[in-house]
Amino acid sequence: MADIRLYNGGLDDDDETDDIVLRGVLDQSTIKYIRMAWYQREQGFSKAHIDQMVTTLLLGRKVADVTIGMRGEKYTESKGDIFTLHDDCYCTDGGQRLYAAAIALKERPTLKIKIGAKIYFNTTEESENEMFCQLGTTQKRISASVLIRNWKMKSLAAKVLVDLNEDPDFALHTRVAWGQVKTRHELITGYSLTRVIGALHSHKQAGVNTQKIDPLRAALDLVIDKIGAESFRSNVINFFDGIDQCWTIRNQGATGRQNAYLPHLRVDFLTAVARLVSAYPDFWDGKDRNDFNFLDRHVRMLRRFPLRKYIAASARTPQEMLYELLRKQLQLAPTYEDANGQAQQG
Repeated sequence: MADIRLYNGGLDDDDETDDIVLRGVLDQSTIKYIRMAWYQREQGFSKAHIDQMVTTLLLGRKVADVTIGMRGEKYTESKGDIFTLHDDCYCTDGGQRLYAAAIALKERPTLKIKIGAKIYFNTTEESENEMFCQLGTTQKRISASVLIRNWKMKSLAAKVLVDLNEDPDFALHTRVAWGQVKTRHELITGYSLTRVIGALHSHKQAGVNTQKIDPLRAALDLVIDKIGAESFRSNVINFFDGIDQCWTIRNQGATGRQNAYLPHLRVDFLTAVARLVSAYPDFWDGKDRNDFNFLDRHVRMLRRFPLRKYIAASARTPQEMLYELLRKQLQLAPTYEDANGQAQQG
């Protein structure tokens, strides 16, 4: 039996969606049957946060309600306001609370836990993902990387960037953190990668230099509409190949160096380089400047840039100053911005 059971249940109008929802208290013996779909961030749960929740539950204190999507509408109601849900149920908000509850019950099987739940009926993977992104900020804010990753079903730009993590041609192969937290072997977050690639294509589309994730993702989708997914993918690979030739990315160690200081992978430095090369036709093939390449002479000059002098662990060089320092290092003519905010050579 894999049914979910709720006590003190009742149907109600949801203030947020106007849907009919079911509210109640989860039967702790059926919590284990609530599923976690791919959009959840279970692999990125913070140990400290989980430990805190476990302690709260062991002390008999209340935690916030969870939100569940049921892929169907089959349920039975029994005397005493007991509702039994017969279709598959997926947690859309509160995965860490359920995970902590399972740990607490394993540690103390006689523990009595009360976790409230709100159940949405007839959900789908798509609607649950949207709900997760909207509601999952109530306890611990969902990382920007997770939100971008979860757009991969609808956004071609997000899909290309996420899929690159499995591409052995990519210098950051398996080293991009698309979860809630960056693990030991991961060198850069998915959000940072997305920002850098936005800057790399700033000559193709306005709005790609924003730090706001939804407009950034939308702008990158427009870039792909203009240049195609294959060129977009190649540009990402070629950009990080150039950085790898100047300073090591691929050989940072199989076990990772989470505590190591890697200035060439600082998002402010990578973004400055990306903005710079975006502004100059020297780095792009054809009149439309769709395909990016680091020429050998540019790699040689960039390799001599005194990285640790300007990208110190304890200090940050202003972005515009860094841009100018890199421009002079690569012996590029000054630029100015036109009325549309696009860089033009003087």
